[in-house]
Amino acid sequence: MSKKQYHPLLQSFGVLLVLDADSRCIQAASTNLTHLIGVERPENGQLSLACVLGKRLSQRVRRELRGHQRLPSPLTFMRSKHSNVRFQLHAYRVDEQVVVEIEPLKALGKRRLLGTVNERLMHLAEATHQEELLDYLVNAIQQLTGHDRVTVCHFDSDWHGLMVAEAPGKELPSLLGQRFPASDFPAPLRQSYENYPMRLVEDVNAPPETLAPPCPTANLSGSFLRAPAPERQRYLKRLGARGALSLAMQGDSGLWGLVFCHSATPHSVEPPVRDAVRTLVQMATQRMLLLRARQEARYLQRVQDSLVLSAGARSEPQNPQQLLHEQAATWMKLFRAHGVVLWLNGGAYQAGVTPTPEAISQFVLRLERAHVHSGPWCTRELAKDPLTCSLAMPEQCGALAVPLLMNSTQRAWLLFFRPEQVETLYWAMQPATEQQPTAIAVPSVAWHEEVMGKSEAWQWVERLAAVDLGEDLTLAISAYEISSLNMHLERERKALAEANQRLEQLAHFDPLTKVWNRYRIEEAINAELVAAKRYAAAFALLLFDVDNFKQINDTHGHSVGDDVLVALARLVESSLRGCDHLGRWGGEEFIVLATHSDINAALGLAERLRSLVAELHIEGLKQTVTVSIGVAVWQPGDSCKTIISRADDAMYRAKHGGRNRVEMALEPEVPI
Repeated sequence: MSKKQYHPLLQSFGVLLVLDADSRCIQAASTNLTHLIGVERPENGQLSLACVLGKRLSQRVRRELRGHQRLPSPLTFMRSKHSNVRFQLHAYRVDEQVVVEIEPLKALGKRRLLGTVNERLMHLAEATHQEELLDYLVNAIQQLTGHDRVTVCHFDSDWHGLMVAEAPGKELPSLLGQRFPASDFPAPLRQSYENYPMRLVEDVNAPPETLAPPCPTANLSGSFLRAPAPERQRYLKRLGARGALSLAMQGDSGLWGLVFCHSATPHSVEPPVRDAVRTLVQMATQRMLLLRARQEARYLQRVQDSLVLSAGARSEPQNPQQLLHEQAATWMKLFRAHGVVLWLNGGAYQAGVTPTPEAISQFVLRLERAHVHSGPWCTRELAKDPLTCSLAMPEQCGALAVPLLMNSTQRAWLLFFRPEQVETLYWAMQPATEQQPTAIAVPSVAWHEEVMGKSEAWQWVERLAAVDLGEDLTLAISAYEISSLNMHLERERKALAEANQRLEQLAHFDPLTKVWNRYRIEEAINAELVAAKRYAAAFALLLFDVDNFKQINDTHGHSVGDDVLVALARLVESSLRGCDHLGRWGGEEFIVLATHSDINAALGLAERLRSLVAELHIEGLKQTVTVSIGVAVWQPGDSCKTIISRADDAMYRAKHGGRNRVEMALEPEVPI
């Protein structure tokens, strides 16, 4: 048994020819060839393209198709000198064949049509928002084509169609605001519209034409003349339409929607009008995409304006809780949320209507396990999403979660929550059954459903803006943490400096009198000895102690004795030159290092200090405070030990000589 042959069905408003690869011989022609063009089919022999178009035009078709897939533009011609009917011709290659489509043309007044189209294009270019743009588009198309109803159908993310604009007529019911299920627009049909963006059905009830002779090898999937498939015919009848023109609206990432032009009666649309309508749709689509891009840019700018890492935030970083407190209301308004949470370092900063801290903690824990990439996570059905369905979040329905990469191992989270949005959807048709085929519903009684348990959908631009906000928030938190660390380090630095200062005090200063201690004064004496040996710069030591100091301690107590030592040190230190130094040698003994001093200067200083001390008054002490001073001037060969020893001997001589005296050290013995 032979296989069933394929017979493509064609509409009768045009003639279709299938040619060989060289565009000479006609392999098959639609059955309306004679009726529409007046060309008789030869009883014997093959029909050539020259027989239909004439020799000159057929040669032009072959010449312009050579090396190309299609003619650069349609060609027009008249069949004979005695006919005033003009025809338009399209030709293109499919596989190893050439397909030619021919349609009769009616006089439209080309100049008037061009002016009308230009005027419509100007109006479209001036539209400032999508609703205005689409309303003007459907009305302009209706005026050009004369269809009873022109609608714009926009596809949502699930490929359901929503009628968003309409130019209605009296013959067909309105579809505005109604939805068509995704099953009405299967993937092959959508793909077909992307490849062939315009379709015309003059009369859905008209008997179709076929190819004669049958041509099983002909691929007519892209032919403008192909008849609608039986299921599409039934669909148009359900809509009450006999004539239909549909055009695709291509978005940035695929099919945005379709323009449907329906007529209750058979309706033809001339090729120039179709071209004009296609130009209007393309212009409107581009304008709409531009308006949407501008709207998204304005939204992103509003989010940018709300970002926390401003110049002030950089100079004075805020802690995360303060940031959330100041920005939460703005963020919730921008993202249409009723709650926002910043999860950081195992804790939650919350604003608005949010889940409990326990639920947030569990939510973040699951996000950390399941959502490992850096993009946002979102749902509009928390109660049904596998990640969140078991969490107790009764007042939240939708969530958007943005990970904040704080470092290579730690992530914070910015969480937005939305409430339930009960939505009523009106469908143009109820689901069909085998027993009861459906027809279009009257708008007032259109089938409707209430969608519950969902929040508003998270738009692409919202997710993008949330990522931008998250990146900026990460920088702001990092800036605060760095600032806090710097403040901590500064406090540590100051504490270390103070500790070093205290250590230096302990190492170099006497804790009671605050003058140099024995270790520090010895250092100074040794340094002065080096200078004296190198430059012969004389200096002197004045070693003195308080006379009868033990008696003062025993009689008046050690606190009075300490007061004597402190007062004495302050008096002496304030009486010295800037280049002289005072140190406590031990107990009640002190040393004055007098630099650049000879014997006379040293004795003069010692007498002056002795006199000053004798005038010192100590509270609680009635007796006079006096000191005995021994003076030694550097001599070549002196060491720290020898010069101090000589000064010590002189001081003891002063004591044994009656106290409150100054004695000069003896010259050192010169070895024989």
